[in-house]
Amino acid sequence: MKSNAGSHEWVYLHINSGQNYVLSNGIEFRDFYFALSQHFHHLLLLKHQYENASYNMHTHMEYVSSDEKENLLREPISSYGDFCWIDFEDEAGLDEMTAHEIAELLYLGHMKQHLRAPFFRKLNNQFVYLAEEDGELNRIYYRDWTLFYSMLSQVLTAKWNQHRKSKGLIKWKKEKAVPDIPKEVIMSIVPLLKEGAIISFQHASAAKGKVEIPLWLVGDYESLDDLEEETRARIKDQPSAWLTYERKSKEWTASVKQTS
Repeated sequence: MKSNAGSHEWVYLHINSGQNYVLSNGIEFRDFYFALSQHFHHLLLLKHQYENASYNMHTHMEYVSSDEKENLLREPISSYGDFCWIDFEDEAGLDEMTAHEIAELLYLGHMKQHLRAPFFRKLNNQFVYLAEEDGELNRIYYRDWTLFYSMLSQVLTAKWNQHRKSKGLIKWKKEKAVPDIPKEVIMSIVPLLKEGAIISFQHASAAKGKVEIPLWLVGDYESLDDLEEETRARIKDQPSAWLTYERKSKEWTASVKQTS
């Protein structure tokens, strides 16, 4: 069940809205980049193995400039181990960082968590991306939650389309890939994601003019082994919710099982 790089079988999400981060499994840098790259400029690398980075003399840290960041997509990031970065708007702001703020950045990369809210006025950063192994229990901070909803609407749809292709589910050339899930539909399952949930493409179906993708509540986990064990137990039960696409109406909906 392990969700290695390139796997499209399932996604785990746990939203911690009080501290502005999402813990996820099954979403890697490539997914994040294609969904949200237009919302960040340069990347300050906190922990990495990228060999072609630029160097900032003030912070003594390496970074990837906006016009070079696509080069990261050609890198074997999943083999890096630690891959942590924070975006920043321009190098002038980076050069104004205080010693205390630089220490906070170092703590983020080393401990994979924050000392204070990790959004810096001088950097005007939108994200903090912290991974010990990319795609496996990433911790990503979002300044603006609408960007998380936008990312998820695109990534879940892309993973379904990739899954159906890999399983040979496209029977007719005229059959089109499903459109992105609307952000409003994503927002309707946020209460479940705040508890910790698995979205499984392995258990999804495409028949009778509709696509159905199940979701199970599994809880809050920071151990991949524990998460996998809990998921194996939970998927024996009825799903907690379904994401459904009706081909005739061309509409996505979410149906959440009522609990007593």
